[in-house]
Amino acid sequence: MEQVDDLQKRLSGDRGRDGQHHILIVDDEEENLDLLAASLRRGNKIFKASTAEQALELMQTKEIHLVITDQKMPGMKGTELLAILQESHPYVGRILVTGFGDLEVAIDAINRGKVHRFATKPWDPDDIKQMVIEELERYDLLVSHRRLTADLIQKNDELQHANEQLALQKAEIQNLADEYLQQRELAIEMSEKFAHANLELINAQEEINQKNLKLEAANKKLAQLSITDGLTGFYNHRHMNTVLDSEIGRAKRYRLFLSLLMVDLDNFKEINDTYGHLFGDTVLRTATEIIRRNIRETDLPTRYGGDEFLVILPHTGIDRASFLAKRIHFDLRNYVFYAPNGNKVKQSVSIGIAFFPHAKAKDRESLIALADQAMYDAKQQGRDRIVVISP
Repeated sequence: MEQVDDLQKRLSGDRGRDGQHHILIVDDEEENLDLLAASLRRGNKIFKASTAEQALELMQTKEIHLVITDQKMPGMKGTELLAILQESHPYVGRILVTGFGDLEVAIDAINRGKVHRFATKPWDPDDIKQMVIEELERYDLLVSHRRLTADLIQKNDELQHANEQLALQKAEIQNLADEYLQQRELAIEMSEKFAHANLELINAQEEINQKNLKLEAANKKLAQLSITDGLTGFYNHRHMNTVLDSEIGRAKRYRLFLSLLMVDLDNFKEINDTYGHLFGDTVLRTATEIIRRNIRETDLPTRYGGDEFLVILPHTGIDRASFLAKRIHFDLRNYVFYAPNGNKVKQSVSIGIAFFPHAKAKDRESLIALADQAMYDAKQQGRDRIVVISP
């Protein structure tokens, strides 16, 4: 019960002018609109639209912090709507609800930056709430970042003005000292004014330093959010492409080995179908912890897809890659999960290994394809095993 209350408190926030977050839900099916609105209404102000066109009209007149839209609607599709909002309202959170048949569309939309997150039908209320919490937290962080930046600009202007005033006061003091050398009392008074102005300048500089520290921390957190997966903490798919391109380039230049592990949880869909997506997320997070503690600090774990992970192993030949894969396979295979109903659950894993240099590995896409093929072969051979791509 305490966990539910905490979830609702985090969901409500306090960022709108009326003390609430504003969420716009777009769906041509009235039942879906009402269900989502009921799930998210506590602590939030909900706006509803049945078409993308209605949503765009609302965005012109209402303060909206998050948009949740269905993909399939008459007229403009959900991804088209979010692409427009990406340009006109870049700070607003964007969540796409889609069927399993449109997963590729949703993933492509995420990779292009149109969509921050997506939920598949039938969606789970707790999953949607968690996504909304994370997106509203992200929105609040961006707003805070903009506010800190504005404060910093204002303080810089104040500092410039103070410097100008100080320069004027210095000139005034010098003129008075030359003109009224015998007037000691006036000289002392002006000296005190200078000291007071200098103290104000020091205080203003200290305040700016504090603002700079807060802005730096916000920038670091924002940069980390942009390259990591929210659930697992691994690098996201987009950053994986950047990192792997860099590692392949280094391996080519210096004639180094490079290996990939494509790690896929066996029959993971049955876990979600049997015990629910929240338990499925627990299994995914535990799997990432097991992977992380079995690799080196220099290795780069990424979330490739829903229950697939791609581990990049720089300066690593096939023997060392196989050793790391066996450790991950053993620990995952022997870990005991406890489902919400008390059942003990085991989760096996299939791992495909590819390496560079390889005759068929010319670039990032072909190297990933080799790792994926090795993992597919492991699945075809009965799962729960490790397969190395043939030379």
